[in-house]
Amino acid sequence: MSKSINNIVGIIIVAVILMGGIGGYMYLKNKTPEIINENKEEINCENLQNQKLRDLCYSKITQTEQYLSICDKMQDQNDNYIKNQCYIDVATAKQDLSICSKIQDQDQYEKDYCYYGVATAKQDLSICDKMQNKNRKDDCYRNIATAKQDLSICEKMQYLSQKDRCYSNIAQVKQDPLICNKIQEQYEKDICYNGVAAVKQDSSICDQIQDQDIRKNCPRENFLL
Repeated sequence: MSKSINNIVGIIIVAVILMGGIGGYMYLKNKTPEIINENKEEINCENLQNQKLRDLCYSKITQTEQYLSICDKMQDQNDNYIKNQCYIDVATAKQDLSICSKIQDQDQYEKDYCYYGVATAKQDLSICDKMQNKNRKDDCYRNIATAKQDLSICEKMQYLSQKDRCYSNIAQVKQDPLICNKIQEQYEKDICYNGVAAVKQDSSICDQIQDQDIRKNCPRENFLL
């Protein structure tokens, strides 16, 4: 009987510990930005015993202060995600490519995101070239091409769907339906015509659309992809 009671007590203790940990995590996740904004001294991350919670606390401070040294304090050996995200946030805010080198090569996915953040912040194509993920690299090219309204950048893309969206974005920004003619996939071309018709408020462009459903609802505002 006493053994059963001890087991029950043990289960209750574990449950209390787990709930406390989850509650602390959610409190920091949801409340830390507000506390830091109102009073930066109110929370001392060093006082947190749990390494993951301490790293999360550091990351929240970094989002507002952009201190690289805070990222270096993160030490959770089992999960580099929070630390890597910290480097990405600071590198993008400071437009400092060298910070991305702090992300280990084994975490290439996050390193590519760091390159993407700095490249788009600086509008620097050469940084996109450093990315290994081809789809994310095309995203980087498309973002910069749209911002610069430079069709030649679209040609650098490896995937046809990405290239078509790049042309569509620039066509809408420049309000030029002729750019839509560069698009190879007919559905994307129709979306492009619709987008240009919407931004120009020129329904005559809708006549070039082949898809009946898109033409029927044209002009309808598109969001840049």
